[in-house]
Amino acid sequence: MRVWAGRLATDNTDKNGSELSCLDLFYLRNLWQIFLMKFDKGIDKKYRTSVEDAFATILEKGNDFHRHIMSEILESKMLVRVRPVNQINASGITGVINPVKTNYKLATERLSLREALGEIYIAIAEETIDTGGQRGCEGTFVHEGRHAYDFAQTIESLSNADVNPLGIFNPTLYEMEWEAHKTAADYMLCIDKPEYIDEGLQLMILGTTPDGPYAVSDDGIRQRLTESYGLDLTGNPGSRASEMMGLVV
Repeated sequence: MRVWAGRLATDNTDKNGSELSCLDLFYLRNLWQIFLMKFDKGIDKKYRTSVEDAFATILEKGNDFHRHIMSEILESKMLVRVRPVNQINASGITGVINPVKTNYKLATERLSLREALGEIYIAIAEETIDTGGQRGCEGTFVHEGRHAYDFAQTIESLSNADVNPLGIFNPTLYEMEWEAHKTAADYMLCIDKPEYIDEGLQLMILGTTPDGPYAVSDDGIRQRLTESYGLDLTGNPGSRASEMMGLVV
């Protein structure tokens, strides 16, 4: 993690006495939150360190929206799990920790976005870190972090549906995967290293432009969602977020 040894901006300066930028201060404030992340019990230290480093890198290298999502997650009590791939059947997965408790809260409370994030978990496969390294870990939390954010928006809006029925946010699986893939593609462009760009091209979420630079490929994402997920915006958009979370609405 990028830290300033000896003094962590307690007086808005780095160790050389130079004034820190607003982005540096934002990064440092969230760095403390990384150390307080809520992890499942029994996670091997190497996996925990990999997750912490991934969050730190996303905060430092991502765009404003990536930083916003990571910051909201860190300010919440969202749970991080690390499991063998044969338990989650994916590189990463996002869900509700306890649907029964969350349904009860929806019926009895109004939840903020951060409170809603506290109902959510992200699980990453051990193999994602073992074989994909930090790039795999970062990519998983960028993608699944967007899912967690959208799930939390859904929970928040449903908990306030009686006073704001027009504000209900309940996207389809197609809409959630579209946004998660675009968020991941944007992150690859932010990092702008050959291995990240190559992965984006292989996944079809990045493409080339007539002028040469790489860019997010809407056509590629659309093709990937159809071929890999069996989803279509009009023909088969998939379940709503509330259904995926097991919520009663």
